[in-house]
Amino acid sequence: MADNAPKKEIEELREELSQLREDMGSLLSAVKNLGQSTAKATKTKAEQELDEMMEKLNQAYISARKTGEQTAESAQDEIEKHPLASLAIAFLVGLVAGKLFSQK
Repeated sequence: MADNAPKKEIEELREELSQLREDMGSLLSAVKNLGQSTAKATKTKAEQELDEMMEKLNQAYISARKTGEQTAESAQDEIEKHPLASLAIAFLVGLVAGKLFSQK
């Protein structure tokens, strides 16, 4: 009987080590899965935010484009309504710009 006690303890230790290995494997697998799901959630959130920013940027571009077109049309209308005044203004702007850039 005295000889069986150490063998029994060794066998119990082996079983416990085996169980510990299984538990560690399960734990590592759970950590890996958690990391993957966290990375996937982060990626999805980043993609959503990028899509939202791109939509806002696109809306700003469309708005700026419309404003520019309206301003150009308005300027064209004013030029057509008052061609001589427009010509005089253009001449004066050119004259002032020439004076500013020609000074040494």
